[in-house]
Amino acid sequence: MELPPFHLRLIEDARVVCDRYGLLLAGGYAMTAHGLPGRPAGELEFATADETPLPEVAEQVAGAFGRTGLSARVCEVTPRVGRLVVTDEIGGQSGEIRLSREALLVEPSVVEPCPVVGLDDAAGLAVRSLRDTGLPRDFADVAAVSGLYGFRELEQLGGRHDDEWLTEDLLQRLESVDLLADEGFAEQGLDEEAIGRIRRFAYAWAEDIRLRRVDDGDADYDDYDIPDLD
Repeated sequence: MELPPFHLRLIEDARVVCDRYGLLLAGGYAMTAHGLPGRPAGELEFATADETPLPEVAEQVAGAFGRTGLSARVCEVTPRVGRLVVTDEIGGQSGEIRLSREALLVEPSVVEPCPVVGLDDAAGLAVRSLRDTGLPRDFADVAAVSGLYGFRELEQLGGRHDDEWLTEDLLQRLESVDLLADEGFAEQGLDEEAIGRIRRFAYAWAEDIRLRRVDDGDADYDDYDIPDLD
């Protein structure tokens, strides 16, 4: 797996700490590592199931960068998520690192330059992120695994990573895809054809959820004018 030189340096500088706390590469790079269509990752994302308090992990990660001559600052950290900004003052580069504590359910994949979360976990975390934030990158990541999992499977994988999972919340996110400008998707390295494919994927998934709700007697919709998948 090829990474930008600065991201590769960050991984190498933090390798000992990553090994100590079981930090696995997640996010867009995890998708790429599993051979799926990738997107340019603006940040490094790591997930861990280690029981060490995440604030301590974040400080250890920052310390590892400090020992290699980089400037690292913990911008925010909670028991579940953390965010650091790392700067190379000499080279004039900076990058963001996101940490999260997760209930990882499958074995990681061992690849270079860093182990990554297993495919089921990568997909489930992407679905949860889509439900939570609904950013263009979230739609892109989930669409990348859509050829491997059905809609219900994706919902199940997302629910494994959220004790308060509601498919209704996911439906609202899927329905919001048309509120996102094409420019936001283009920033993820996606061309017009890929953007259209992602939108049609979201339309089809939303339609599938609505149809199931009607079948279950939870809702009544008269309009199913949703574009078909190619």
